[in-house]
Amino acid sequence: MDVLSFQLREIGYNTQNFGLVTVNRPKVTVQDDVIALVGQVLSPLIEQQGKDVLLYLHSYAGFPGSTAIEGLSKSERLAAGKKGGIIGLIYQSAFIPKPGDTLLEMIGGSYAPWQDPSIQTGLISVIDPKTTFYADVVQPLAQKAVDEVRPHSLLSLDSASGQTYYGITAYDNRRTYLHTNQDQALPPAAQDAFVAGSGVKWNVEKLDTSHSPFLSESKQLAAILAANAKKFMATY
Repeated sequence: MDVLSFQLREIGYNTQNFGLVTVNRPKVTVQDDVIALVGQVLSPLIEQQGKDVLLYLHSYAGFPGSTAIEGLSKSERLAAGKKGGIIGLIYQSAFIPKPGDTLLEMIGGSYAPWQDPSIQTGLISVIDPKTTFYADVVQPLAQKAVDEVRPHSLLSLDSASGQTYYGITAYDNRRTYLHTNQDQALPPAAQDAFVAGSGVKWNVEKLDTSHSPFLSESKQLAAILAANAKKFMATY
């Protein structure tokens, strides 16, 4: 099902996916995802293996990702005489939180019409994943994606972001926002507001897709990620 990783490997890039710990688990927060992202992915790749990493964050992942990158930029590591690091950031239809923000606040203070929160289970589900996430994904791929959707920790939507690091100078000219024009989960106006409210400059690229171009336009998205990786690396 991971068609984007396949496309990236086809053009010479290795990939490492990260499964959010807030999926299908109540009473876990954004901070739990931060700890897992650092411990399971970023630290092994960068601190242990000295790899250069292009960090691609989608939707909710902008919350833990914005904090997990602390001290891991390639610029900071070069200055400390260390190998590897995050060469740049790609946020795709993703939240760009400021310290103390919650996801619920960033969507206006109440749950979206497509969300189904349950106080009893401590989880939040999507009423119609096909329409919300995969409107332009062809069958049978769309149904496979729908079948894999799981509820999310309710607490994670109302837990505050920690300190964020996308705005540090190490990422100047090395941060890109991929704007999905047909998105029904995070409408274009919301994405515009996230970028404008971040307080830093982003290179904005627009995709004529719904929320999940890694399924609907994986080849195009892989090419965009590769082009950004080359552009970022050329600045070092």
